Amino acid sequence: MSDEQPASLDAFGLLDDYVSGAMSDDECEAFELSLFERAARSEAPEADFSERLRRASEWIARRGAFNVGSTRAEVEALRAAGMSMSYLEFGRGGVVEVPALSHDVELFVYHLDVDVRGSDAVDVLVETPSGELLKTFRDVRYDPTDGSIYGVCEMPLAEISFLRGTVVSKVMARRGGERRLVATFETRPSRAT
Repeated sequence: MSDEQPASLDAFGLLDDYVSGAMSDDECEAFELSLFERAARSEAPEADFSERLRRASEWIARRGAFNVGSTRAEVEALRAAGMSMSYLEFGRGGVVEVPALSHDVELFVYHLDVDVRGSDAVDVLVETPSGELLKTFRDVRYDPTDGSIYGVCEMPLAEISFLRGTVVSKVMARRGGERRLVATFETRPSRAT
């Protein structure tokens, strides 16, 4: 909606009432008629926004990107669905050099060989080497068979996350109110890149 006139909050409110079923049948009929007439004149930015949001959400959901952390089966399902990917084992902790990533693939998949089975919750704290907190990923999902974590990133996000400098990620698990450090990963761009 960069050059478009923004929709009023009333227009979004009416659209929400329509989609959620809060309108009566008569109100729905009048709303539909008005919306379709305005859309035909390109005067319904709320409809354009709603459609772009729907398409973006479907695109994200197909990749499982609403989830933080994946399972081996989910990674295999992405591969079977034809998603092209680069894969890297991060091991059990320590320094991981991330090589240059191919622009010919859609996803960067990495595997943390940890075991967090039985945890009530798993968080990953992402910090600078000096300890400044950058991001906390809460309630990270893990593979139920071995407790390991698979990360799946779209390639542009992977380049920003792994190839711009050194980052320290701490895997924290909570069980019965006790929080413990499971592993620390220091990722840095490979010297060869």
